[in-house]
Amino acid sequence: MAAVALEVPSGYLADRLGRRPTLILAMLADVGAAVVFATTGAFAPFVAAQVLKAAGHAFNSGADSALLFDSLRELEREPEIGPREAYAFSAGLTATAIAALVGGLSAGIDLRIAWLLTALTSVGGLVIALLFQEPERGEAGQGVSQALAGVARRLKDPALRWIFVFVVGMVVLNHVPYEFFQPYVELLLGASDPGYSFTPAVTGVLAAAMALGGALASRGAMRVRARFGVRPSLLAAMALQLVIIASMAIALAPWVLVFVLLRSTPMGLLNPIMLAEVHPRVETRIRATYLSLQSFAGRLAFAVCLALSSRAVAGLETSHEAMAQVLRAYLAGGLLLGVALVWTARRAQPRPDVYDDEGG
Repeated sequence: MAAVALEVPSGYLADRLGRRPTLILAMLADVGAAVVFATTGAFAPFVAAQVLKAAGHAFNSGADSALLFDSLRELEREPEIGPREAYAFSAGLTATAIAALVGGLSAGIDLRIAWLLTALTSVGGLVIALLFQEPERGEAGQGVSQALAGVARRLKDPALRWIFVFVVGMVVLNHVPYEFFQPYVELLLGASDPGYSFTPAVTGVLAAAMALGGALASRGAMRVRARFGVRPSLLAAMALQLVIIASMAIALAPWVLVFVLLRSTPMGLLNPIMLAEVHPRVETRIRATYLSLQSFAGRLAFAVCLALSSRAVAGLETSHEAMAQVLRAYLAGGLLLGVALVWTARRAQPRPDVYDDEGG
């Protein structure tokens, strides 16, 4: 809930005060969260660490991508945004793969080791953020109401509105395999030996493989977009996500892990394509706010879905059948959303009159 609550304020802060200060705050929060997780097991510090971790995610969301586009604009290299986002997302997923592998193996011994390693990498991220230079934005930040009004004005455009709804739906669908992944592996493997927990290790190895798949997908995202177009490429990513959810609902079996390994591939395709479409169509002074609001809507939708699904299985014994009930519900909702997006895709054409960068 902290991530949801901080999502929009963090984007507004990035637009108002600058991308660099916001990213520095994000890394400071990440360092603090990792240190607290590694050094205490008490409830109150655990809650504080969760809030710090959520703040780190929120302050980073939107500000990093806005910094990249503003930098390219200052250098008059705006057309590079798609390939640059694809490369950045691919590099991030590759780093995630390494972290998942090392963290999963070390967590099998002691979870604190994984958090200490996280703290070290977050310190590295903080140093990099301190070295950033703020791009020249050429305009003062707006008030909150003006920024939100600017976002609402952009959403009058059918193309942006279609992408906004698509991203919100994909945030929910992409979290489903993530949330059910470790319980699924636990059910598949059974109990671990007392001396070493195999579930984190196996989960870490599989998560690393997932992230590498997403990294490869990101590298090819712009080629997929050029070949098939924006909306067909995004819809294909959603279709793959639904196949993954369906496979987990169908059976508790090792072959399902083949599909689960593709979990990061849809987002690897989605993010560079989506950002390449959104950035040129949203003015500088609300860019981070827009992206944060989009992320906020997705997180809020998933929080609501998670609360509803938790109530649906409350009191039930942990089993694949109980898990499958929830997975089938998400699958049905995803299919309905997919049909609606396919139906409206042709009408989601850009409106040039709302794309002027500095005023709208």
